[in-house]
Amino acid sequence: MSNKNLNAVKRIGAKLAYIRKSKKISQIRLAEMTDMNFNYIGQIERGQANVTINTVIKIADALDIEIKELFDFTL
Repeated sequence: MSNKNLNAVKRIGAKLAYIRKSKKISQIRLAEMTDMNFNYIGQIERGQANVTINTVIKIADALDIEIKELFDFTL
């Protein structure tokens, strides 16, 4: 994976963690809501997993956000 792609994966993961925490949802609860393993949620948040669009859709639906919010890196 190129540095540019790795940076994007890490930024998406950090954004996911930020949104999840702002909604006071644990990794375990998000895993239950998305039918994923909580370890996988942690890997995504740490930028260690390159997620598919299907995974992004499941997570966005569970967090009740638009998909684009996970890709908005502006403050």
